[in-house]
Amino acid sequence: MSVVVPTHNTGETVLTGLRSFLAQTLPRSEFEVIYVDDGSTDDTVAILESEVAGQGAESVVRLIGIANSGWPGKPRNIGMDAARGEFVYFVDDDDWLAPEALERTYTRARETEADIVIGRMAGHGRRAPRALFEKPIAAADLRSDVALLASMTVHKLFRRSFLQKNGLRFAEGEVRLEDHMFTLRAYLLTGRVATVHDYTCYHWVRHRGDEHNISYETIEPGPYVDSVRDVLAILDAPDTCVAPGRHRYRLAANWYGKKALARISGQRFLEQPDRRRAEWFEAVGALAADMPPKADAALPTRLRVVAALARHGERALLEEHAEFEAGVGQQPLVHSAEWKDGRLTVSCGTRLVRKRGKVSPAVPLAFSRAQGRYLLRLAPSVAAVREAAEAADFTKAVQRSNVRGLLRHSGGGTVLSVPLSHHVVEVPLRGSNGAAELTARVARWMRLPAWLTSRLPGARRKPDLCALRFETEFTVDPSSADNGRPLAPGTWDLQLQLGCGGWRIARDLRGYSIDVPADAKPQPQRPRQGSALQLTASD
Repeated sequence: MSVVVPTHNTGETVLTGLRSFLAQTLPRSEFEVIYVDDGSTDDTVAILESEVAGQGAESVVRLIGIANSGWPGKPRNIGMDAARGEFVYFVDDDDWLAPEALERTYTRARETEADIVIGRMAGHGRRAPRALFEKPIAAADLRSDVALLASMTVHKLFRRSFLQKNGLRFAEGEVRLEDHMFTLRAYLLTGRVATVHDYTCYHWVRHRGDEHNISYETIEPGPYVDSVRDVLAILDAPDTCVAPGRHRYRLAANWYGKKALARISGQRFLEQPDRRRAEWFEAVGALAADMPPKADAALPTRLRVVAALARHGERALLEEHAEFEAGVGQQPLVHSAEWKDGRLTVSCGTRLVRKRGKVSPAVPLAFSRAQGRYLLRLAPSVAAVREAAEAADFTKAVQRSNVRGLLRHSGGGTVLSVPLSHHVVEVPLRGSNGAAELTARVARWMRLPAWLTSRLPGARRKPDLCALRFETEFTVDPSSADNGRPLAPGTWDLQLQLGCGGWRIARDLRGYSIDVPADAKPQPQRPRQGSALQLTASD
């Protein structure tokens, strides 16, 4: 196996990754590490050489130096060409691998005959994919499913013969989304993608500032949107063509929506200076104009409104809506948390809210309720754009909403999902149909059945303005919460994630966490003072 690492002016940070490679459980005789230094001007190379010599790892680690190319594409290509292993694992210079990462991904590739293996990831200063690792996957295929879109970076294990057979190469030079272009082509050229779902293999880091990472330099709107177009063009290329239809639009929405329209929405758009906002508006607006309107159906609901405003062509309205979206969040509330038989059961709820300033309290996000549909209440000037008003129909988004309990390891960064179900509760707001609201309250007080309530005077009209509350309950068993395995030692913070219409917001359940000491037993008893497991609950 060959681990390929492009590096440039990484400094001491490079040692974190190197030491993680040399600590792998896979025997050193079975893998090599290839560092391709992209013309560093600091002491990165000297640091690597000193550490390799000190560890006696000259037979494992190779250093290749090239003139500065300014981007990771060329170093990765050179590393790929120099690789001698059956598999190639791409790792960034400031990331690291868990001790069993190479052994686990290699074993998974051999047992599934996969061309690509994605090891579970943990994010440090960034959000790593999670849903992809909720169950084992042996043969994912992007041509029939969209699950793989959750992981478009190249931090994966690739079968080298697969790369060579298909001529897979990285775009060289200053090309944004070059990793997405490479990964999308790879996904479309195989139906054999597997995952390691029950062990965190890859630690994905974003350092504060990330001065040495060119990907975080200022993004030029025009070239960036051109890269989005290049990614979308892969869906039409002869060897990776995806037939027109609903699935193709679902694939395209990943870049049209998340990479383009998201740039002109919410706080991200407002943070840009006026000139840069104008450039983003022009570049993304041109892309929106070129996309067939039927493609909007594959977008998250909130981005359909943005697409409609981009096509409308009035930047002031788009900025007004961005201010509206910038305040949207969720507000979770724990009703109860109780341990029983070594398991923690949490009852909680949350609602979509919007802040209208730094000091103003959050108010519930309002929906008009008419004829069985939920329509997001937009600003009047935005709602006056017919296409935007039509796009604000959140009915299906509410029906497909999801609430997830999450466990996040405060030190290791691993995030685990907790199985749960939820239900949506309508909460009438001021300005709603008062008769219907009064009738509903009386019916609840009298505990009347739904069929009788619907026949009471004033019940025929639904409240015309409401908020939505998402209620759920979930149980955590620390002895099996990690895909059937015990939770790792450390503190696991409890979070609640709400997904609705393209908003996916995770919030801590403040003060609630599970502490697992290093000597915790696989089968925990009821927590008490000094026990192996404790729920921390403080204000």
